[in-house]
Order: sequence, then structure tokens, then C-alpha cells
Amino acid sequence: MATATQISTSALRRLGVFDALESPSAMDVAAATEALTAMIASWEGMGLSGDVLPIDSRFEQAVVAMLAERLAEEYGKTPGPILQRDAKNGRAAIEAAYIATPEARFDGALLTGVYRYQPESETEHEAAWQALTAYTLRAFVVNNANRYELVTEGTSASSGGPTGTDASITDGTCVWCWRGVTAE
Repeated sequence: MATATQISTSALRRLGVFDALESPSAMDVAAATEALTAMIASWEGMGLSGDVLPIDSRFEQAVVAMLAERLAEEYGKTPGPILQRDAKNGRAAIEAAYIATPEARFDGALLTGVYRYQPESETEHEAAWQALTAYTLRAFVVNNANRYELVTEGTSASSGGPTGTDASITDGTCVWCWRGVTAE
């Protein structure tokens, strides 16, 4: 994992504050690290803090792009379209991986005089949790009378399954979000 100093230096380089053959000044790195700290502070709800970012290395370049975009005005730079695209895509990828969204439901009262499917139970479209199973994003399972929605694709553990009422429950390589108690 990259340190805050490494990410700050990369963001300054990406923004064009200095070129590849130069080193940034200590003052520039300190200012960029302060901006990074402020950006991460806004993510505290996800537990992201400290000098070594507890974030999957696949998102490090996204954080660099987001920080470079954040620093642009301070350095009198205009972020180019590629930097803007990378920051936007990186933000979306981080949000998709770390921010659980509530389950969307269609209000059946909006339909009048139209046939619509009515499930027999709340959990009809949900299956019982299975060990060593590849689950796709937004799948629903029931385990120990609790409903869970998959927020990070993966393969479930060899036993146990998701437990608890958190928004981020690790199960093998899957990450689940608790969605309530089943009606059963």
C-alpha cells in the first residue's frame, strides 16, 4: 500500500507541478498530504485513515487522480480531460466498492389496472446462503434469518456465511451488507 507521501507526490506529478526528473518541495508535499488527509477525513465513515491507506491497491491511482483534481485550483492548473475522467471513474469505483446503497423497491401502489407479479413472500427471490459459491453483485441471500445483499462480488467462505448487522461483512472474498431480518 502506498503512503500518504507517495500518493501526494504522485498527484503533484500527475498535475504537472514538477516533471519526472525533479522532486517536489517539502512544502508542496506537505500541502498535498494535508489535502489528502482532508479528502480521506470525508471518508471516515468507511474507516479510511492513517498514513498507509487501508484501501485496495487497485484504487491507489484513483486516489491519486482525485487528489490531483482537488489540488488543481491551488496550483493554478486546469485538470485535463484524462485526469478528470480518471478522477470521475476512480470516485465511482471506490463508491461502488465501499459504499453500500439501500435496496431499491418499486412502489406497487403506482400501478392501477395492470397485472403485476406478486411474490408469495418477501424472500421468494432470495436463496439460502451456500458455501464456496460464486456470487454476483447485488445478489440476496438469507443466513440465520437475516437478509444480506452482495456489495462486492466473490466466492463465499467454506462455512458460516455472513453474520451480523454491518454494512460491510466479509465472507470468503464476498462482502455483504445486512438488509434486515427475514419474515420467516
